[in-house]
Amino acid sequence: MIERETVPSTSEEIHHSIADADDIEEVWDDRIDVADVIKNLLAHPFQIVHRWNWKLSLIGALLRASFYFTVYKASSESWAVTLTAVLVELGFRFITTGIAGAVVQSFRRATPVWLANVIVSISLPAFSHTVEYITHYAQERYLYDVFAASENSARQRAFAISVLFSAMSALFNLFAMRRGVLLVGAGEHTLSFGSDLKRIPRLVGVFVCSLPVYICTQLENGRVLYALGAFVTFGLAIGGILGAFRGKWYWAWTSALGAWAILFGFTCFIGSIRWILRRKNLAWPKEWN
Repeated sequence: MIERETVPSTSEEIHHSIADADDIEEVWDDRIDVADVIKNLLAHPFQIVHRWNWKLSLIGALLRASFYFTVYKASSESWAVTLTAVLVELGFRFITTGIAGAVVQSFRRATPVWLANVIVSISLPAFSHTVEYITHYAQERYLYDVFAASENSARQRAFAISVLFSAMSALFNLFAMRRGVLLVGAGEHTLSFGSDLKRIPRLVGVFVCSLPVYICTQLENGRVLYALGAFVTFGLAIGGILGAFRGKWYWAWTSALGAWAILFGFTCFIGSIRWILRRKNLAWPKEWN
């Protein structure tokens, strides 16, 4: 009797363990330990190039260019200086944002979630802003006779705010990718760019509400210290980032106070809506938690 050779199914051929997968998107596990994600990226760094996120490159380059344009014009820089900064930002940001997006996507199933958030919010801005600082500094320090340099310290202001923007955008990108948006090279989970764009406005709303909702939830459950800790940490993080990268103490405390004022007002608003819904025996939407 001839024994038939066992042929692996399609799912068995595709489904790899984290140990032998050349690309983390080949792993089907819903949850992957943060340490395993890092090991996989170090063992197979070329996957970052393969999954270069062109979606985030387009969005990120346009947003950053408009951001630099706004900051430079608000600083009363000339048109030549402003357009030079915008073009420099467009050039390197288009490349680095795609790389950063691929790294962020690698952590979309990483656990624990809080550790993945910390790694993404620190490592990605550190990488992109090292490139940003060197690029803009070199342009103004060594190429000022060809490319106009800032005259009213716009570069320093833009850089400080840009760091904060990067930390928030990295967290949002990870938040969106966990929900199947802005993915590249993820097989059937990859949506069209048009579909992603349609979902982004709602996700922005959910993302912005996430911290106020967390604080309200903790207060409703009697966990006052957890709520207070989140509130204080948010302000200190904003103030610390802007103060450190701007190099001025008043940027730190004024930014922290502003962040606390905005968060307090928004938390009160969200808390009022949740109170009204409870009075009417209506549930707060789960997707907004």
